[in-house]
Amino acid sequence: GLLYDQNILSTDDAAYQSFQAGKLSPYDLMIQKIQSLEITPAQLALDPCSGSMVVVDPDSGEVRALVTYPGYDNNRLANQMDTAYYNQLYNDLSTPFYNKATQQLTAPGSTFKPVMVAAGLNEGVIDENTIINCDGLFGEGLVSSTDQLRCWYSPGHGDLNVVSGLANSCNEFFCTIGYRLGLNAEGEFVQDDAISKIQMYASMFGLDQDTNLQISESSPHVSDELPIPSSIGQGTHLYTTAQLARYAATIQTRGTSYDLNLLDKVTDSSGNVIEEYSPQIANQSQFSDAIWDDIHEGMRGVIQNNATFSDLPVELYGKTGTAEESRNRPNHALFIGFSHYGEEQEDIAFAVRIAYGYSSGNAAVAAKDMLSYYYNLEDETEVLTGTADSEGLTTAVTD
Repeated sequence: GLLYDQNILSTDDAAYQSFQAGKLSPYDLMIQKIQSLEITPAQLALDPCSGSMVVVDPDSGEVRALVTYPGYDNNRLANQMDTAYYNQLYNDLSTPFYNKATQQLTAPGSTFKPVMVAAGLNEGVIDENTIINCDGLFGEGLVSSTDQLRCWYSPGHGDLNVVSGLANSCNEFFCTIGYRLGLNAEGEFVQDDAISKIQMYASMFGLDQDTNLQISESSPHVSDELPIPSSIGQGTHLYTTAQLARYAATIQTRGTSYDLNLLDKVTDSSGNVIEEYSPQIANQSQFSDAIWDDIHEGMRGVIQNNATFSDLPVELYGKTGTAEESRNRPNHALFIGFSHYGEEQEDIAFAVRIAYGYSSGNAAVAAKDMLSYYYNLEDETEVLTGTADSEGLTTAVTD
């Protein structure tokens, strides 16, 4: 009743009449209004109620899309400000003024695992023929109990090589790499040595740098403790969605990391060019083609193992991530990737994050919708339906 009294919902519909007559329960009314987006996740401020996506040209760093949800109408805040609208946004518990794409920092979860592939192969602690057996639990009898971690697949994946380890996002496989990175000449595990190697390789992918976007951006933080959980994207890693998009682009280009760029040029009121922006290389990492091949093949395997993309006719490479931040709230859902489809559309790299979105599978669904829209695989009305869609959504952790 309060939603109608406050004019949040319109009384000029059949649902109101049914509600007043007692034919529609308050619960069913709320579900109906959420599905029709008359009540949005942002208004509810329940988990999840926010998200972000950044899409870039991997060969230049030019931003093709930068989305933060919930958004707002800038026009109502310009010139003669709509003060009531501003106050509504300011008090909104989903914090629409906070840019989730460039300012929100969370752990990357398993999207970090391609870094560990490069670290393990380049340091020689594994090679293409190395087999690691996953029995569902890492660390038993090796390190302290605080470093014992379970694989997301509790029965264990069995024997894996580097490609299948990445394709299956096996926690035990990557914890083993992190452990081996910290072994000294006497075969003793030194935590500081392991975390130092992880930091070095994260830097090679540009994850320790701002993207240099022309808007406010939070600085990244490469994990500086807990090397075993850091190996699977936990520890104290913190990155924005924009930084993860550039990371995905760096993987696509096999090591070339560009500054991200929102602007083409700046002119004065007469149209005279004050400044033009061109691609700027921020970082260049040198790994062998064999290492890049293994990373790409593993990321292609992620897609082939994921039913969400089974009918997508796009050459897509991706990595899922489910990152835990709080034991009292759901995990963050992440997905990074890059794609190629035909010769008419340019390749893109991207990152998606749904804060407290339960499972990476939900970020993958959002990525698929973006790809369908970008490559014109479906009619726009099939992608942008104007209603809430629960198809494919999950709480299952698979990475």
